[in-house]
Amino acid sequence: MDVETSLSWRGPYWYVGRCPLRPASAHAENDQDISLMGLFDRSLSPPQQLPAAVIVDIQNIPTEKRHPFFLWLAEEIRTLPCDVPLYVLTGSEDEPVDGLRPMAILERSVPDDILVMLICIHQRALLRSEEARIRRRIFGRIPGFGAAPHYTGGSGLMVVGVSGRFLEWQAASSHNVEVVGAFDGGMATEFMAQRAFDAVVIDSTSEDTIDYMQQIRRDARFASLPVLAVCEDPEDVVGLFRNGASDVLLGRNRPETLNRRLASAIRLGKRRRLADRVLSESHMWLQQQITVGGLDCDLYDHYLETAANAMAARGLDLWEMRLSPENFNIPASTAEDLAELNGTLLSVADATSRDEDLVCLVRGLGPVAVLKNEAGTLRLQKRINSILAHTVMAP
Repeated sequence: MDVETSLSWRGPYWYVGRCPLRPASAHAENDQDISLMGLFDRSLSPPQQLPAAVIVDIQNIPTEKRHPFFLWLAEEIRTLPCDVPLYVLTGSEDEPVDGLRPMAILERSVPDDILVMLICIHQRALLRSEEARIRRRIFGRIPGFGAAPHYTGGSGLMVVGVSGRFLEWQAASSHNVEVVGAFDGGMATEFMAQRAFDAVVIDSTSEDTIDYMQQIRRDARFASLPVLAVCEDPEDVVGLFRNGASDVLLGRNRPETLNRRLASAIRLGKRRRLADRVLSESHMWLQQQITVGGLDCDLYDHYLETAANAMAARGLDLWEMRLSPENFNIPASTAEDLAELNGTLLSVADATSRDEDLVCLVRGLGPVAVLKNEAGTLRLQKRINSILAHTVMAP
């Protein structure tokens, strides 16, 4: 899976029963984690600080309190200024959760470091979805724009393996999700290159499952897909998580529980796929603007204001870098020199930044990069200096 090792935004964990340990290097005094059951019992709301994630292990909620607790929690989450990752930790015999739409439903024995990594991954996924919505609203669409085959089509679930339970996966999935089977990882990636799939279930031996997961994860097109690994032996759970499983389905799940777990994985995969598609289209549109002199300054300012407000809801800032040659002490004696330098700077920024960062030419401003964190600006600055030292500034 795509690996993220740092949180996009800090904050406390809201939790029931399970609060993942923070790495010592990530400790912050204001990240005071919040136990939700005590607040619920006293009819209190959590503090206003935006949580980094919400983690609920349903075995720690008395059966008679589950329905009112989930209604209370859903309302508390609804009042937050933006989306946050919500996780339900469960087991095969637990009844499903009503009233919540978790980002993921996970086997409760997921290791702490994997859970924290998933939180990092899903925080970024939320930022990417938000960025895609903003760009679609402000920049619009390209008429007739196509998409790569693995982005197109309705929701799909890929089932890999020959366990004989294919009909069970069909029954557990939603009626509007197409379920396709593959014997092994190679066949799966061939099918996945031809149409969209939003999640993968691997139902095989532990050794084969790890091999198939690695085949799928090695392909950049599918590195971020939710992959659920079926497991019969509790001793194999941790190893499957550490080898790339987004979730592990241990033992026989209740049909209704299995349906919710598949639905949450497919929902996450679809959200990511749609963001990928919009960002790809937006990238093409921004490239087209270079040929007509750059993005209109008013449109750029509108984007900056909208994106900055969205980031501010999470206590984050946008980082704008003006990439004009004069900012790097590079002379441009002619208009042709300036156009060539602008092209070089845009190319370097485009290759160095993430696809949710905005890299474009703006009329009257020149090349700019709008990044989601300060580390990105430092990385880009270093890369530009390295490239220019060996090209533009060479005698």
